This record gives sequence, structure tokens and C-alpha cells, in this order.
Amino acid sequence: MPNVVNVDGLTRASRVYNNVLRELPYFMLNQTCKNLRINIIAVKGEDILISKRRKAGLLRPYKPGLTLGNNPELMKFYEAKLKPEETYAEVNDNILNYKEKKIISNQGEMIDNKSKKHPLELMILTDVVKSVSEDVIFALFFAERDDDVASPSTAFTGFFSKIDLLTVAGEISEENGNLKTTGEFKLPVHGADYTSYKKLVEFVKSAHPLLKQGEVLLYAAENPINCARMAYWKMTKSYQYPSTEEMLTKLRSDANAPGLKLVTDIALGTGDRLLLQKPGLLDLGVNNESDKDYVQVRNPYKDPNEVQFWVQASYDTRINDVHEKLFQTNEQTNTSVNYAGDYV
Repeated sequence: MPNVVNVDGLTRASRVYNNVLRELPYFMLNQTCKNLRINIIAVKGEDILISKRRKAGLLRPYKPGLTLGNNPELMKFYEAKLKPEETYAEVNDNILNYKEKKIISNQGEMIDNKSKKHPLELMILTDVVKSVSEDVIFALFFAERDDDVASPSTAFTGFFSKIDLLTVAGEISEENGNLKTTGEFKLPVHGADYTSYKKLVEFVKSAHPLLKQGEVLLYAAENPINCARMAYWKMTKSYQYPSTEEMLTKLRSDANAPGLKLVTDIALGTGDRLLLQKPGLLDLGVNNESDKDYVQVRNPYKDPNEVQFWVQASYDTRINDVHEKLFQTNEQTNTSVNYAGDYV
């Protein structure tokens, strides 16, 4: 009789550890979403957020005999949908992969096939969930759903991809006041080159006054901030290289945005794309948390030593509104940098 993997035991283990495993993705996503000020929302089916926009300029001077009926419309509506799409992850393993190997989780004991126990139960179950969570994090801004391509970058549609779609649709444009041209950010080429700092000041300063009022978040990867910081150093002609916070203090003053806060994270990738927006504008939608088993263990193959670990969940992103009073971006793009896992 072959020394087959004990799938029933693994399945029981996945259920025993289920609460722990279920918390892992939320714990990992929470760290990134907390830093990026992103809301995590559990969605059943589809969640639609409708923003009401009031018409301005209604007041007129009155005089007898004037023509009426010139303002038939009072408000418009902006609709933003959050509809998590199905994703999955599978890991196929063979119990014989561990024959004659020493396993750390078993304190160096040799594999005992007589017990028919998988040697890395919790470690594999945990690593599957961690890797899936990291894939979600690094796809948050860059993913674009494509059912025909098997990749984390096609599992759902991320924030930057949705911004690009809204730009093509005309919702984000210079005419609407929520798109500003900055050009690339570059390090100073001579002692009097303050271009990058001035670009950053102009981007924030040109925003709608109500966007700059109160707390406002500036999303940026490393390059724009590093280039602006170096240009600011050249401008001050200071011996000591200024900190990022020192530059931001000056930026707040120069751009008339006292509540400006910098938001940066490796999930934003690399590049010169800037986002300026009010807090709470970004949502990450996940499917209902009530699924019985987050990680399933299966034995779908003819080989009795093969076992499959399966994770299935749904994700989507939403920008609640892109009105110039709430949101502004520039014309630059970013590139994803994948630090997840250790190999592919």
C-alpha cells in the first residue's frame, strides 16, 4: 500500500487553523491599508455609492419682466461601483517532496510516512495565505482584470487602472480641474535647479481651495519626493541636508495647504504619478467573510501522494469620487515593484 498523504488530516487542520488563517489576510492588508488610508469593505454582490453634486451659480438679480426657466437642473449624480471579482490560488504538493529531508517545523525529525501526516501543515497553510495577501497588496493600484491571463496583475482592477479608465472616459481631465500636468520629476542638474520642488508646490497649490482645506493626502512614490527634497536643499543653500518633514513644512506653506500629509508605500510602485485627495476616498472591497473554509485541502489527482491547497476570494477597488473638490492627479504613470514572496 502506498504511503499516501493524509488529506483528511490536512482538511481537519485547515479547519482547526481556519480562524487564524482567515485573520491573516486581513491583518496583512490592514497594515498596508492603514498606511494608505484605504477602507476595507465586506461586500455581498455589488455596492453602489452615489455622490450628489449641486449646481452652483443660481442666484440672480430680480427685475420685473425677466425671462424665467433658465435653470431646469439642480443636481447631478456620480456613481461609483464596488463589485468584488472572484480570484483563486492553488498550490499542489507531493508528500514525497519531503522524503529524506529534515523539516524545521518538526525540529529536524525525519519524515515518517507511516503516520501519513504532512510535515508542514500549518506552515504551508499559512504561507499560502501570506502569499495571496501579498499578491493583493502589490496589485492594489496596478492590477487590471483579465480572465484570460493567469497572474496577480489580472486578478482584479486596481486604483491606478481605474484612474486611467476614468481619464479615458473624460471624468478626469484638465477641463474638470482634477488633472494637472507636471512632467517628470528629476534630480537637480546644477546648483540653481529648483524645478522638482517648484513642480510639487505648483501641483498642490493649483488644487481646488476646498481640496486644500483641512486634511489632504498627497500620494507619491519615492522619486518625486526625493527629487523635490534635493531641489529644496539647493534652494535653501543649507549645509545640512533637510529631512522630508522639513521640506513638507515648507511645501505646506508655499502651496497654502496647511493640512497636507504625505502618504507613501511600496504598493505605489515607482514613478512620478501623484494623487492629491481627501481621506476616505479609496475603498478595497472583499467578499463576505462568512465562507466556511478559507483554505481548502483537496486530493483531485490520480496520484494518491498529491495534495492541492486552494484559496478563493473576491476583490475590487473603488474611488468614491473624482470631483476636483475631493481629488486631483497628474499625467504621469507608475510601475509596480513586486517584493512579495522570494521567487516565482
